[in-house]
Amino acid sequence: MERYTGRTIVGEGQYGTVYHVRSRETGKSYALKCHKTNDDICEDTDNGMTESTVRELSCLSALKGHPHIVEMLDCFVYKGEMSVIMPYYPLSLSDVIYRGQRVVRLPVAFIARFSRQIANALFYMHGLNMVHRDLKPANVLLTADTFDVKVADMGLSRYAVGKGMSSTVVTRPYRAPELFTREGVIPYTCAVDMWSLGVMIADAMEGECVFCHPNIPTDKLIALVLDHNARTNRNNRDILMPNVVKHTLVNRIVFRLLCTNPTKRLTARLLLADSPWKLSSCGVTPDVLDSVKSYADIAVPPI
Repeated sequence: MERYTGRTIVGEGQYGTVYHVRSRETGKSYALKCHKTNDDICEDTDNGMTESTVRELSCLSALKGHPHIVEMLDCFVYKGEMSVIMPYYPLSLSDVIYRGQRVVRLPVAFIARFSRQIANALFYMHGLNMVHRDLKPANVLLTADTFDVKVADMGLSRYAVGKGMSSTVVTRPYRAPELFTREGVIPYTCAVDMWSLGVMIADAMEGECVFCHPNIPTDKLIALVLDHNARTNRNNRDILMPNVVKHTLVNRIVFRLLCTNPTKRLTARLLLADSPWKLSSCGVTPDVLDSVKSYADIAVPPI
């Protein structure tokens, strides 16, 4: 830790705290994630680390080098906490989606590109039989210059080993319907990540969290949008996702991801193979990136 200076908190969660630090030698910015210990969280492991920490370190190690997954540069124990050094990215997809002006939309080309970059990361993870289990805009970091994706926060990630896993994963608005069936340990697959990606695309189109409502639970909202009554279904979609419904290409992609049957949901491989979606993603020019910054009124924090 002597190699780094400054500890400005940039994120805090159930399992740890993320700081912005700088190298004493070069002045370069890094992210330092300090994981909470077993004294703070009731999880038992043989080595003193929480299960979440063990999972995250294992996953980051296995995923090292992927262009769209945040990279673990170093890890060490400091004052009893397992600490991980990663590149520092000052923005997340949440900053772009939810700070925008609803009178205009994010460019579809940008939405297609970030979704394909996330799918690229998921294709690699799912190929290793690894499920992220907490995919949401706040866990998708963006590079400051080109807004390229870096999928982060592997604290809930784990290998799907053919047995049941906890259903109380994924932040509720991004949670797939199969995770609402019952609490406890249930069988599910990597398809839960693809549902989360579908919700993020819808959020980006609408400029707000589509499955967030002060009085209606997420699972009830999902049922309203995906109701089998064609007329009711269409009306609810028009209300909750008007921009998605109106855009033919986005409509086709989103509702193939928001499929209640996980075996029929688009996979990362199929999303990457979709030619019209790929073509749309190629339309991200410097002018498009400038419009994204303008849409979200973003001044990139100094790094």
